[in-house]
Amino acid sequence: MFGITSPGHGDCGTIDPGGTSDWPKYDNQQNVKVSFNVLPVSTPPQVTPFKITIPKPHAGMTVTIGISKL
Repeated sequence: MFGITSPGHGDCGTIDPGGTSDWPKYDNQQNVKVSFNVLPVSTPPQVTPFKITIPKPHAGMTVTIGISKL
């Protein structure tokens, strides 16, 4: 499960292995934050040890990450 936020916006969803996600309303936004949780959802949530913050966007900028199952 992932969450994506910027000032005034907030969404979440899942990405299948090898899949991608595209959220156009975050294009050209500043201070976009992306976080990830381990599935299946647990109580309390098991948060992965990283967050991605994009402080200032640039034309054509993409963010790619890889997560592997241990």
